[in-house]
Amino acid sequence: MKLFSSDNPKEKQHSGVLGAFSVDVIKWEPETDQEASVIVHKFQYEDFPNGSYLIVGPSQMAIFTNNLNAGDSEGNGESGRAQLCTFIGPCKIKLDTGDSRFSLFRNVSHALTGGESAFHSTVYFVNTTYMNDLSWGTQAPVVVVDPEEDVNVHVRAFGLFGVHIEQVDTTRAEVQARKFLQKVVGTRADYTRDELITFMRAKILEYVPNLLANHIIREKIGVLKLSAYLTDFSKAIYDQLIEHFDSFGLTLDNFSFHNINVPDADLEIINQAKIQRKTDQIKAEGAAVKMDIESAARARMREREGYTFQQEQSFNVLKSAAENEGTASNLMGAGMGLGMGFGVGGAFQAGMGNIIQQAMPAKENSQVQPTAPSSGKKCVKCGAENAEQAKFCLNCGEKFVAAEIHCPECGEKLVPGAKFCMNCGHKIETSCPTCGTKVAPGAKFCPECGTKL
Repeated sequence: MKLFSSDNPKEKQHSGVLGAFSVDVIKWEPETDQEASVIVHKFQYEDFPNGSYLIVGPSQMAIFTNNLNAGDSEGNGESGRAQLCTFIGPCKIKLDTGDSRFSLFRNVSHALTGGESAFHSTVYFVNTTYMNDLSWGTQAPVVVVDPEEDVNVHVRAFGLFGVHIEQVDTTRAEVQARKFLQKVVGTRADYTRDELITFMRAKILEYVPNLLANHIIREKIGVLKLSAYLTDFSKAIYDQLIEHFDSFGLTLDNFSFHNINVPDADLEIINQAKIQRKTDQIKAEGAAVKMDIESAARARMREREGYTFQQEQSFNVLKSAAENEGTASNLMGAGMGLGMGFGVGGAFQAGMGNIIQQAMPAKENSQVQPTAPSSGKKCVKCGAENAEQAKFCLNCGEKFVAAEIHCPECGEKLVPGAKFCMNCGHKIETSCPTCGTKVAPGAKFCPECGTKL
């Protein structure tokens, strides 16, 4: 150890009456891109002599620590604590460190403490420039179920965020810088942008997967539609991260989603599911259109042929009953045969109603209840109105007796269907008992109304 000079290569040497004395100029001027990416830099030399100059740049803050007034650890107030000063650039400060600037006295003092200064001092430079291009991204995909296609997909998200350490607002600058130094940097010599990104990204990735899962599942947003919600997602995450960043002395300037995507294999599955869904939808719509066309055609056919949908259903019931085996079906089969003998239209309906009431049990009969016409034959037993061509009463089943026919020549009562009078031999001209139309001899049915003769 030299008594009249300092071993610190950064100190500028001067001459004095009591021997050589020294002074430090403490400043940090990054010259390369690598140095410019450093957020916090610990000055490489320590234990500065009194009168050393601290120069802080325009976009810097400097934190100076010194134990000049440390006192003892058992004292009150600030006793036991090192001096901690924050200087906001640009500025130039002359430091009072407690260590003599004269080399002779400094070196003697250091010799008494084993070569170490009893007034330990350090300087940290903090870069306060805005960092708005810090990237983040999900390291592992978020597995969710696409609510539209009901398939599992692997979602990834990427974006940027920006932070800075407050310098302009002097009421917050000192507090923020100290929080960042104590909670994030610690005693490391240099703290870089990459380290900050790694530190902050861990917290970002706590929020992003949860946000994506909630919006996809709870809001039922399809994976292919997520790009339309990038702005909403960005604001939601930004609002949640502000307080967290502030607790570490950082101001969050911006947060944004730039891209949300899924692997090509998942996209292929989604597209196939979408195509299949569209195909099924087109088929269903085509079947519905076909059904509507067929229904309209059947309605027009029924209208032309003079019967309703309810009557058509009744015909189907009668047909099914006639085709089934058993006593009731045999009677129904007989009823179908009789119904054909009654002719078409109303005659068929009237005859079938009568046969059903006589042959079917009450439960089955309740399913088919023909409505009696408003005019025609009146039953002498129950008074119900029936069709003119009905052979049996639709209400009580009473058989209608055909009117007596007499010979127009001699007045003798004729047998139904007789072509000559058995008494006088007069030829009988046949006429329909229902509508009165004259029919040719030997005709089995009336050509006008279809009544069986």
